Amino acid sequence: VIQIHPDFRLIALANKPGFPFLGNDLVRECGDVFDTYPIDNPDIASELQLLEAIGPDVPKSALLRLVRAFAELRVAQDEARLNYPYSTRELIAIVRHLQRYPDQSISSALLNVLG
Repeated sequence: VIQIHPDFRLIALANKPGFPFLGNDLVRECGDVFDTYPIDNPDIASELQLLEAIGPDVPKSALLRLVRAFAELRVAQDEARLNYPYSTRELIAIVRHLQRYPDQSISSALLNVLG
């Protein structure tokens, strides 16, 4: 028997179960042995602050447009008008792309990342 240290902590991130994520349902698989806490996407101000740190050279107006667009996409997904739950992960990838390739347009970055 392996003793668990009293300070042991495990943090596991998982997507919501269901389409398009066809992996395991985290709560079903291990919810009886771990406390699970669903975390919503960050609010607009927090997400903008995160993206400013990731893309300091990307114009703030572009970051704000992206954050607002993703907020609208998430509402559409919550209302079942879209199947895919766009997350901060995709938004970060877009901003990293814009930071790395400053001469590209937002639409080019979207196409490159979301394909």
